[in-house]
Amino acid sequence: MAVTLKDIAERAGVSTTTVSRILNDRDTGVPIRTETRQKVLSIAAELGYRPNIMARALRGSRSSLIGVITQNISSRFHSQILRGINDAAVQRSYRVFLGHVARQVDLALDYGSMFEQSHADGILIVGELQGDQEAFNRLVHQHRHVVGVSDRVSRRDFPGVYGDSVMGTQLALEHLWDLGHRNIICVADPSLQDSQLRADLYSRFMHDHEVADHIQVHLTSRSFEASTQTGREIFAGFDGVNQPTAIFATTDAIAVGLLQAAYQMRVAVPEQVSIVGFDDIDIAGFTIPPLTTVRQSGAEMGYQAANLLLDLIEGVRDEAQVEDIVLETKLVVRQSTAAPAAG
Repeated sequence: MAVTLKDIAERAGVSTTTVSRILNDRDTGVPIRTETRQKVLSIAAELGYRPNIMARALRGSRSSLIGVITQNISSRFHSQILRGINDAAVQRSYRVFLGHVARQVDLALDYGSMFEQSHADGILIVGELQGDQEAFNRLVHQHRHVVGVSDRVSRRDFPGVYGDSVMGTQLALEHLWDLGHRNIICVADPSLQDSQLRADLYSRFMHDHEVADHIQVHLTSRSFEASTQTGREIFAGFDGVNQPTAIFATTDAIAVGLLQAAYQMRVAVPEQVSIVGFDDIDIAGFTIPPLTTVRQSGAEMGYQAANLLLDLIEGVRDEAQVEDIVLETKLVVRQSTAAPAAG
């Protein structure tokens, strides 16, 4: 049997109203003695009292639940974001419901309905969703507070937190250029908005530096398997004549696949080709060789997004006045990049 406020009140010798005010930390016109407060808290802990979140939400109070819809739970970068979200939620005494939708809006709508029925105070959307825009808008308007995280390049109907892809791409390409690379190619996942933006910025960089004849954008999925296959196809064309000396991968997952393909095809990194990624996922420093990449902290992204959502829920910030949070990116130089071989 669940422990009720009445059970605690009877043991403590006080009214259920007093117990409710103490356990919910509510202000009261009548001061509650410190001894009474400590006694009630002690009895509640002894009896294993747990608040009825559903009942609390039905009374119009916050449920202390937030829903998280992620488009790719297997993504190493998204796992960093989820860790940051959880850290913020725990610090502020919220619980997290997680739904994995594999980029499908219909599944997101199902989760949105579940979160609504559970009286979630707000939702976080990690990554972009593909599908019917009207259905996606319905999901957004189904909840009072929505914040997006990652894989976005501009403001939408709700605020978001994402890394500065423009600065990050510039840092990566300038690093390769300063090393002496001129024949640089790009490998990108076109299904990701930020990945596509980085590929477009790569093309512009090559144009601006008057090496447009070397522009190549190879399209792939960010899965290790797909990017490894793409890498094998690229390296199969290496003949020592006018071959690229560097590759800009728009995500670390792609870069890791390229490193694996280089190993399989006996292409030396960085002696024959330099590879730079984007994200700085947890394994980036442990690949062979360790991966040079652009760091956009997924954990910090998730942490800030969760805190932004909780501020909106608690009325600390006004959504109409909230701007997107664009986090600074940083180049992390490791051993997968070097000057091109002479000759």
